Amino acid sequence: MRALKSICWVSAFLLAWALIVLATWHGQLQNLGAHRVIARYLILLAALAIPAKFLALAGAYLVELLLVGWRRSSLRMLWKPSASVRMDMVTIVMQLLLPQRHIGYVLSFGLLYLISIGSLHLDHFSATRLLPTWSLQITCVLVFQSFLQYWMHRLEHAIPAFWALHKFHHSAESLSLLTSARTTQLAKALDTGLVFVPAALLTSATDPAPSIHSPAFAIAVIYFAYSTFVGINGYFVHSNLTTDYGWIGRWLLVSPRMHRLHHARSPSYHNKNFTFDLVIWDRLFGTYAACAPGSDPLTIPLGLEENPFNAHRTVAGALREYFLSTYVVFFQEVRKGLRAWMPIRNVAERRIARFMGSS
Repeated sequence: MRALKSICWVSAFLLAWALIVLATWHGQLQNLGAHRVIARYLILLAALAIPAKFLALAGAYLVELLLVGWRRSSLRMLWKPSASVRMDMVTIVMQLLLPQRHIGYVLSFGLLYLISIGSLHLDHFSATRLLPTWSLQITCVLVFQSFLQYWMHRLEHAIPAFWALHKFHHSAESLSLLTSARTTQLAKALDTGLVFVPAALLTSATDPAPSIHSPAFAIAVIYFAYSTFVGINGYFVHSNLTTDYGWIGRWLLVSPRMHRLHHARSPSYHNKNFTFDLVIWDRLFGTYAACAPGSDPLTIPLGLEENPFNAHRTVAGALREYFLSTYVVFFQEVRKGLRAWMPIRNVAERRIARFMGSS
């Protein structure tokens, strides 16, 4: 019986990872020459009408369930959802089910539309083509974009108006796999907008990926494996996994434990662990934090000390918070900033007027 249970567990685990890899690798595998194999999978997915993101999410749920058990799993949290989890469910619906592009244009006040138009011309500014090889291009792009995302995230915590948008993500009082999608379209526009201009300096690799017979093919495999892990890890760092990945999580790639501390309610953690992928940035700029020795990450309270969200357990209440409260919180902070700025402006104008009069 124990052997049968082990076989079932391993089979389910492999199935979960197969779902995730299938959902995230099909585009990359096409570039590696696996056209016929991928075509069969894509036809199957189209026949089942299953979006790739749903497959990846389903695989992540299964992996977490097998690793942490039913009691701690995100799947159990869906059974009797708290107000926080119900809000996560609303945001994932907004991310995956609705006609995202046009609704995003409206909810971001046209910012996402402007960014989509501007992105069509990014290749004219990119210096990627100046790099001699695909391997060097893809390495520089990955490191540069990771660096930009670190500072974008850090700015969202440092500037009050930006934090007013980003705090919706941090308002989750418990982490589940759906928390990774806990954002608004306006916050998404801010995320993209903050890195839009600098990201134009290095865009996607322009040289073709090396073929399977090329000596550089090993680098391509490492890149695709890394990209897949980062995409999957976006779910896992918001899960109930508490692993730190050992030395890899301390020095190379962000772990679920590291990112859980970033969501901790204690203000001492709010300005720590900003990275989404490479730990080097937090190490380099002094924002890395680790759990105290012997402490249990699951006992650390999450969320905000003053939380304007998660006040309603009903779907209607969650929708009001998503479509109304998030914008009210943002505009209140903007108004507060303008009121604080006006006296400074008036003082500056008076000093300029006195200077001009004396001259």
